[in-house]
Amino acid sequence: MAKVLLYSIALDDPTLTGWYEGVHRRLWWQGAHTLLVESAQNDQFGVHSLTDSAQDADIIVFAEMGGHGMFAEAARHHPYVRQYREKCFLFDSGDYALPFLPGLYASLRRRYLDPTRTRTGYYLNVDANPFVHPRPLDENPRYMGCFVGSLENHPVRLALAKLVCKRLLIEDASSYALTMLSAGEDHERNTFWSHYAEAMAASAFSLCPRGRGPGSIRLFESMCMGRCPVILSDEWVYPERVAWPDCSIHVAEKDVAKLPEILEKNQDRAGTMGARARKEWEKFYAPNVRFHWLVEDCMQMMKMRRRSEAVAGQLVWLHLLKYDNFRRYLTSKRQFYLRYGRIVL
Repeated sequence: MAKVLLYSIALDDPTLTGWYEGVHRRLWWQGAHTLLVESAQNDQFGVHSLTDSAQDADIIVFAEMGGHGMFAEAARHHPYVRQYREKCFLFDSGDYALPFLPGLYASLRRRYLDPTRTRTGYYLNVDANPFVHPRPLDENPRYMGCFVGSLENHPVRLALAKLVCKRLLIEDASSYALTMLSAGEDHERNTFWSHYAEAMAASAFSLCPRGRGPGSIRLFESMCMGRCPVILSDEWVYPERVAWPDCSIHVAEKDVAKLPEILEKNQDRAGTMGARARKEWEKFYAPNVRFHWLVEDCMQMMKMRRRSEAVAGQLVWLHLLKYDNFRRYLTSKRQFYLRYGRIVL
């Protein structure tokens, strides 16, 4: 049994004013922390518990939705990490994060996988689509597969738009989705969310291409609804425990053109795989279990640790030798300076 201190940089950030994606900025940035605390309070396992004491905690988890900085600047320099580095972990939903801290990363890239430090996480949004809930698959679904979202985030998404198949619904929301979600009225967001969910419900499979990061929130929404996700992401690391071969289909990014043929061959299995996807979601990602498995992952990583975090964290800096990482790192420094008025490495 572990005592867990759940924390978020956003809890003490006075700069979080205004609105973001339809919810108050503070509510958004604190969202992962809020939902994990609620999960702990309703945990069906009852093995691990929360504590407010950093000293007494077996592990400290920073549950973040972006307020900690693109490269975890605010978390890395927090007093908890300075004093208790060996028991600090990060729950990160970012697209480009480097694992300066051990933890769960929703868009974990394969080259950053280290079972002793990093595992694949998931997405927690306080503004989750209210229309995504379990729905039985029709005997003759309208679509074989669907994707409703921005096609601009990655070439594999653009490749979807080139498919010629009447039974695939590929709808580009690039021109309006972000603006509507961040600045639209409630009825506009509900109209979009409802359409998004109805399209998924009317499909045998849910297409889940990677975006800016290799992960996709759509994958977990699909599992929640009971639709088999079709994962198009070469870099994404599959989380352990989930029976992925029984509840999902993986298509290599280079094979997008073969997608209609692949789905046609598996259509008879769509209902069974979708039902299994929902069961796997209930076992590992539902609100009353996600806290338990988060703690289990952190405790396992701590147990498997081969070197101190003081050393392992420093080795991550070598990833900045890659140009794209270094460029984003400089962008993050600028964002951090504009927000806090100081430079943090």
